[in-house]
Amino acid sequence: MAGGRGTRLKTPVEKPLFKLHNKPLIKYVLDNLNSSKLVEKIIIATSPNTPETVEYMDNFNYEILDTPGVDFVHDLSFILDYFEEKSRDDTLLFINADLPFIKGECIDFIINSYFECKKEALSTLIPVSIFEDLNLEYEFEYKGLVPVGVNILKSINRVQDEYQLVLNKEELAFNINTLQDANVANKYTFKYNE
Repeated sequence: MAGGRGTRLKTPVEKPLFKLHNKPLIKYVLDNLNSSKLVEKIIIATSPNTPETVEYMDNFNYEILDTPGVDFVHDLSFILDYFEEKSRDDTLLFINADLPFIKGECIDFIINSYFECKKEALSTLIPVSIFEDLNLEYEFEYKGLVPVGVNILKSINRVQDEYQLVLNKEELAFNINTLQDANVANKYTFKYNE
């Protein structure tokens, strides 16, 4: 998902192209997805909010799906409609373009957990305490847990029975929404991208 406005980041650059150590956030995510043993195909969901990201992606060989760019839920619905027209049997992994440190091994663990849980959907959460320990802000908390922007759904546009996977992995807390998040992430870049 690379179509958000990134208004909280307060920089003139589109959020997927915001750089940590001279590397765009979306490139971290793509490298990590490509290192997964279970991801079969990568499609970049962009929007009218991210024309420079679309231009940047011309340097690579990925399919681009242009969403309306209204908000996350609306764009997610648009994407599910798109895939549902093709097949109602596909399994879709959604990962935000601002999650630079989720390595392929972690992605594979999440995907394997999805297939083991026997539910239609999976969301990934981590304890609030991880955000607090790292001095990172979070937007939403439910019963001491924060969703991290990695979800798996069937290619059906309806509410799906969901399993909540709780992981104690600090690298999942690095959702770069603000300059403070970026400053903290810069200190950890080498730890998670060795």
